[in-house]
Amino acid sequence: MKRIVLIFFLGIFSWANAQQESNFSHYMFNHQTLNPGYVGARGLTTFTSVIRSQWIGWEGAPESQTLTYNTFVPKKNLGLGMSIIHDKIGPTQATSAALDMAYHLRLNKQNHRLSLGLKISALNYFLNTDMLETVTPNDPTFTLNQDTALLPNVGFGAYYSTQKFYTGFAVPRLLAARDFGLVPHYYLMTGGLLTLSQEVLLKPSFLFKHTQNVSGYDLSLLAYVKGTFWVGGQFKNAFNPKQLSDFSFSGASLMLGTSIGEYFQLGYSYGFAATALNQVQNTATHELFFRISIAPKVEAFLRSPRFF
Repeated sequence: MKRIVLIFFLGIFSWANAQQESNFSHYMFNHQTLNPGYVGARGLTTFTSVIRSQWIGWEGAPESQTLTYNTFVPKKNLGLGMSIIHDKIGPTQATSAALDMAYHLRLNKQNHRLSLGLKISALNYFLNTDMLETVTPNDPTFTLNQDTALLPNVGFGAYYSTQKFYTGFAVPRLLAARDFGLVPHYYLMTGGLLTLSQEVLLKPSFLFKHTQNVSGYDLSLLAYVKGTFWVGGQFKNAFNPKQLSDFSFSGASLMLGTSIGEYFQLGYSYGFAATALNQVQNTATHELFFRISIAPKVEAFLRSPRFF
């Protein structure tokens, strides 16, 4: 079984060598993990967690957990936050801790805002060599010089938002660590709110990801009913920039959630791969999201962007 797992993950790494950032379906609720410019944008003190288990049934399948905190300091127009992300895939584990800070500029009386953010992080990388078993004992191809490392990094982000629209660009890790296959990831995000009726709001979201070798996008649409619960779907795809029509690594997710009271949200998504791999073994992905907000501001322009 160890040999099967090794072959399986070598196949994944062959196309995803430069795609190591955490991948969450609920990114539209937690931009902070990607863009430090987002911290403080809601005007609330917020705790958010996302737990993700991919490809249920595969030994060593990817697992990710994140916990973020951010708050807004109105007297200084500052957003402050911190986050922890833990990823596990096959024999590798990576735990990242980050401090985020953003300065918010109010652009006009309609409360259009532009924020510039800085992310300072450190990633602890660990390779469990006990999970590697090669066909040829002591194969020099798999002889490793280092199976653990602490990698500091720095990133930045810009985030523009109104009551019904947002867009942002970010590079959460600027420094490469090529010995560990880590390269900068570039993110472009946008989304908004559309009023379908007095009781139904539509929330489209788009995220584009790019590295030197791999690109990808997530396209989501959620319908909010009476501001109490939401339901929707998401389509995502990773591809070589030279092959835009390649859907070999595409997938879809069904999403639903609810607001319990005014400041607690709970969400769930069920994802599945749109590839032939799904015909071999279960590749379902489960993701759970929850968010708690406290110390709300009185001003309406601070409370309205809670959908973002």
